[in-house]
Amino acid sequence: MNDKIDGITGKILERYSSVLDNLPPKNKGNLKFGRRYVSVSSIASQYYCEKKLELQYRYPRPPTKKMLDGIMGHDVVTTSAIPLTREEAYQEALKPRERPICIYEIDLAWYHNSVPILGKVDEVWINGGEVSLVSERKFSNRLEIFPSYHIQAQLYCLGMGEMGFNNYATKYCIQVYKQSCNSCYQLMELTCPLCLLEAADYQCSRGEGRTYIFNFQHENIISELNWALDFWLGKRATTSAENPAKCNACEYATICDSSLVV
Repeated sequence: MNDKIDGITGKILERYSSVLDNLPPKNKGNLKFGRRYVSVSSIASQYYCEKKLELQYRYPRPPTKKMLDGIMGHDVVTTSAIPLTREEAYQEALKPRERPICIYEIDLAWYHNSVPILGKVDEVWINGGEVSLVSERKFSNRLEIFPSYHIQAQLYCLGMGEMGFNNYATKYCIQVYKQSCNSCYQLMELTCPLCLLEAADYQCSRGEGRTYIFNFQHENIISELNWALDFWLGKRATTSAENPAKCNACEYATICDSSLVV
């Protein structure tokens, strides 16, 4: 392995480890609910409904079918991926090539205003340490983009930069699939045109999906992240959804004092 790549890999691993090694004991953190760190997915959930997120921590329940379907879909996509250790993933991300390669589920950990943030990117297209595209997949019967999707994808773009990769010209991709797509062989074999980014929209007898690509804007996500972390630091009250449709679909509606169920 190239000595330069080894050296940078070591620094990235050190950054990751420095966050994990300094976490307080489980349930003894100084963040809301005794959390030791904040996950990217939790921050994204705040932009769906913070009150629901709070109730999920206070009254944990088994995963819903929708959540399980999403997990299944992500597992199917990575079936054919070559398993890599964290060090191997960082090394491959740093190697210069003729064109970017796709690395699945790369680990991220960084501090923002002294708050540890952890995440795992669905997939990142990278070449010589330069991140060209961060991709986030969602499985839902509503093929549209929600603010939480943007937040999650942009946080992964930010995290790649915080880890030591170049995110100066990074774009992010949000792919929304019908829930029926979660077990499709085309996803497993990566032959679906959406997987190959060959089409913005695609429909077949098994399902349907759409692809949206955006420019990563560093300043915007920093502002959103600061707002989100104020919740975990206890600096503001919990916000609630303003859309009754969210409450009607929420499993916590009957115990939520902010519910808009009609």
